[in-house]
Amino acid sequence: MSTPDPLPSKPPTSWDGLRAMLRALMDLLLDFSFKRFVTPHLIRLLYALSLGAALLAALGWMFKGFTEGSVFYGLFTFVTGPVAFLLYMISARVAMEVILAIIEIAERMRQK
Repeated sequence: MSTPDPLPSKPPTSWDGLRAMLRALMDLLLDFSFKRFVTPHLIRLLYALSLGAALLAALGWMFKGFTEGSVFYGLFTFVTGPVAFLLYMISARVAMEVILAIIEIAERMRQK
């Protein structure tokens, strides 16, 4: 008597990947011993969200200058909007790198 072939394993789907990511995130969030840091995993998302908010603020600043003020004020905000966005991008990047550096220092001190 021959044994039946085992059922073929199904190929991984995108739902399996999503479940694995959610499971890993929940493991990080429910780690009450704080042995692992969540911030290094979320820093890219936080950076993207901050740049998106800065872009909306700069565009709002530029268009508000034309609707509420004179033409000169509109041109002023049209020039200073991108400059403010650039300065915010630099400061947001530096802040994220400082956060990551502090976490890296904490992880290295924990290993010693």
